[in-house]
Amino acid sequence: MGYLEAIVLAVLQGLTEFLPVSSSGHLILAQQWLGGMGDVDLFYDVLLHLATALAVLVHLRRDVWQLARGALRPGEGGEGPFAGQERRMLGFLLLATVPTGLIGLALDRWAFAWLTRPDVVGVMLMLTAAVLWWGRRPAEMQPREMRPLDALRIGVLQGLAVTPGISRSGLTIAAALRMGLHRKVASRFSFLVSIPAILGATLLKGLDALEQPLPPLGPYLVGMVIAFLVGYASIGMILRIVQQQRFHWFSWYVGPLGVIVVSWYYLA
Repeated sequence: MGYLEAIVLAVLQGLTEFLPVSSSGHLILAQQWLGGMGDVDLFYDVLLHLATALAVLVHLRRDVWQLARGALRPGEGGEGPFAGQERRMLGFLLLATVPTGLIGLALDRWAFAWLTRPDVVGVMLMLTAAVLWWGRRPAEMQPREMRPLDALRIGVLQGLAVTPGISRSGLTIAAALRMGLHRKVASRFSFLVSIPAILGATLLKGLDALEQPLPPLGPYLVGMVIAFLVGYASIGMILRIVQQQRFHWFSWYVGPLGVIVVSWYYLA
């Protein structure tokens, strides 16, 4: 893999991992339309996901610290969207991770080959657009009002988002908003619950990647840095867009893209 290819794929991963447009769906379309440029080897895929997981941890470091400190010392978590509810929110994050892992593993093992067909990706992009539009509503529910069932629902949707074309952030944030969660809580909970999901998927892929010969690391390290920087910027962008109640605007991109992909697959 050369530097140009590594940079293009790193930018694509950093942008689409957190924007509600489906990173896996875009990578599959890159494979179809750009040939080798979209062909990501397993080792590089693992590194890119590690970089984007690190971007979440760094960007939301205050929230992570608040949850950790408040869980160990109740009442001392500090200010923030989860203040006073740190243990409760940590429990919800763990609860949401359970269905995410079970559903993600099942889909990856038994249905992933079928789900990577371009026409299926196109349909899933249209579904993502519908969910983004469905999730547009004022929401003011605070963490203390969140229920275990809400966390389970978010976890189930995150598990389903292993399907290429379905956006993880799109489904989880839109659903959280539809449940009534305050915009700041909905977006931060979505990003925080993505950390164990990304790291878990990276661990499974990493075990397979160990069987491959180690490639030249220069392009891979450059790609990691770029994926981290682009991912970090994307998180900040999404947090602002959710606060401005413009999250559903992405439906105007993924919906038409899905129509184009399906039309191209059957008419080209």
